[in-house]
Amino acid sequence: MTSRLVLGVAAVLPLLAASVTALSAAEYAIDPGASNVQFSVPVMAVSKVTGKFMRYDVKIAAGRARDLSQAKVTSVIEMASVDTGSDTWDGKLRTPAFFDAAKYPEIRFESKRVRKSGARWEAAGRLTLHGVTKEITLPFVIQGRFDGPHPDEHIGIHATFSFDRRDYGMAWAGNAEAKIVGNKVTVDIALLANRVR
Repeated sequence: MTSRLVLGVAAVLPLLAASVTALSAAEYAIDPGASNVQFSVPVMAVSKVTGKFMRYDVKIAAGRARDLSQAKVTSVIEMASVDTGSDTWDGKLRTPAFFDAAKYPEIRFESKRVRKSGARWEAAGRLTLHGVTKEITLPFVIQGRFDGPHPDEHIGIHATFSFDRRDYGMAWAGNAEAKIVGNKVTVDIALLANRVR
């Protein structure tokens, strides 16, 4: 699943951009071969398991405000596209004992506001995971230039955040295999977008 981003001054994982002069924003498309949505979870307190999601979509709407206050981003990740490098574990993770991908097929983030915080940016919005919706703040950085008459041909968007899986209904108390798995999940998003217009 590829994603097309309409960007002006800045953009993010799930982030977006606003045009300084306004409406002639450059258009970019995510390069799925050079982009990743990865996660890691501690195991037995001494190691960790990593995985990634192979199918996701990011939609970004450019706002008119220079401070990005009108920017809007929606990101959707297909839960069943989980890939840990083990077919056996991928199958287990899709079942009701873990992710329950049939009942909860998507992870969704929808931004409500965007602001700059020091040298970084933040997108505040709602994260829906495993049937639970919570307000989160997603920090991100942008590599590349979006403003002015000569925007870069390639831009990078990088975001990292962590959450407690139990906050999203994934305590897995009756799951013996889950007892060795830690509660903190770290998500790392790295997107490469190529200019198409």
